[in-house]
Amino acid sequence: MNSLLSQVSYPVFLYMTFQFFLIASVFSFFVGIALALRSQKALRFFDLMNRWVSVRKMMKPLSEPHYIEPALLKRRAILGTTIMAGGLVSILLLANADLTPTLSLFEGSLTDSEITGVAGNLKGFLLVGNVVCMLVGALVLFSPHVLTSIEGYTDRWFTMRKTMQPLDKMHMDVDCWVLKHPTSAGISLSILSLSAGMLMLNQLHNITA
Repeated sequence: MNSLLSQVSYPVFLYMTFQFFLIASVFSFFVGIALALRSQKALRFFDLMNRWVSVRKMMKPLSEPHYIEPALLKRRAILGTTIMAGGLVSILLLANADLTPTLSLFEGSLTDSEITGVAGNLKGFLLVGNVVCMLVGALVLFSPHVLTSIEGYTDRWFTMRKTMQPLDKMHMDVDCWVLKHPTSAGISLSILSLSAGMLMLNQLHNITA
């Protein structure tokens, strides 16, 4: 069943991907023609699209620490029991499960022995993870102070501001070059779009043939 689904879903995924790039190439082809003709509408469109959107404001909620432990520990009996029950059920389900069929997507790229090895490692990883979940549930139920001490070492806040800072800067070099040389940029864009569109059409024909 998994093999059948993979055989059906993969061509559909390829078809939709090629179709998306075909539509994008058609759009960019006409944009290139408009630029080559020095259309005022096209130049105004480029100027309209060059707007700065603050990534910092969008990501600000993710950059602030949110402490939910006090609220959760008020209901630690329900929380601990749920975590332990979930871990126990998962372990029982995984004990006699064969995860090899779930990796049928890799048939052909991996040998049978390699798929079996990956399935075994995945099963072991899931089992260990669920055992850890049961231990956490037990700490929530019986030793919340120990869990709080552990969280004191693991709860660390890392700011995303430095990482996301380059996204807050506008890079206008390519845009300025396009607006200074619209004819050259438009012709180049149209030729590249036409080539990409023909390639996508050929790929779509091969899939549907």
